[in-house]
Amino acid sequence: MTHERVSPASGCQFFPGPYCPPCCYRFAKGFSSSRVSFRAPRINALNTFVLRPAFKANWVYELPFGRGKTLFGNAGGLLDRIIGGWEFDGTARVQSGQLFNFGSVNPVGMTMKDLQEAYKLRFDDEKKIVYMLPQDIIDNTIKAFNASATSANGYGSQGAPTGRYIAPGSGPNCIQIYGGQCAPQNVYVTGPRFTRFDLSLVKRVRITERMNFELRGEFLNAFNNINFFNPNTTATTTASNSNFMQVTSAYTDSSNTNDPGGRIIQIVARFNF
Repeated sequence: MTHERVSPASGCQFFPGPYCPPCCYRFAKGFSSSRVSFRAPRINALNTFVLRPAFKANWVYELPFGRGKTLFGNAGGLLDRIIGGWEFDGTARVQSGQLFNFGSVNPVGMTMKDLQEAYKLRFDDEKKIVYMLPQDIIDNTIKAFNASATSANGYGSQGAPTGRYIAPGSGPNCIQIYGGQCAPQNVYVTGPRFTRFDLSLVKRVRITERMNFELRGEFLNAFNNINFFNPNTTATTTASNSNFMQVTSAYTDSSNTNDPGGRIIQIVARFNF
């Protein structure tokens, strides 16, 4: 089940019919409900693929130079061909990151809010690795999930966890049979925000009333913002694994536009008739 509300952003206009609005704000929320057995309580879970707040905009701005415009409106001939026909275009997309579900676990030494604030990109420049949690939380969470029934303290060779960490739902005082019995049913955090601006500078030279030559300088992902995803492999989402909370992927669109995700600058020449 999904609830979605779309409303105009400040200063935006919406038009009837099939026209696309120049900008809009969307709020969406999706969730599912299930139970593992008739005796277990129903588990309500948010849809981790639904992007909740999202703002999108597109614009076309004709620079006010040349014949018929505010500045040099009487220009003609060569002067009009040089200063007229300039245009600034762009599209913008800013939206919340995808939800990440830790599952039925217990945050220790921190609140849910503390965990959300800690869940952000961290760059290890020396090792060239990107993480989504501080190192102390990662290390102690790995210790907490590497339990041992034969050791004196109940943990593996790395020792017992200390400080702040994420603990399994089951513990010495509660053996969890189903999600929500000993820990919250689901512990969610919001991943890194997606931000992308595509900008274009356009110059049109009129040849006749129906024909013109167009030269475009296009700056895709103009601010070179790398939009990283949440950890999304078995190794990086398994709390007992040494690669826990490593980020291994970011936005690309190679199947459609051959867009590797970083900044692309391209020059486009076109004859319109």
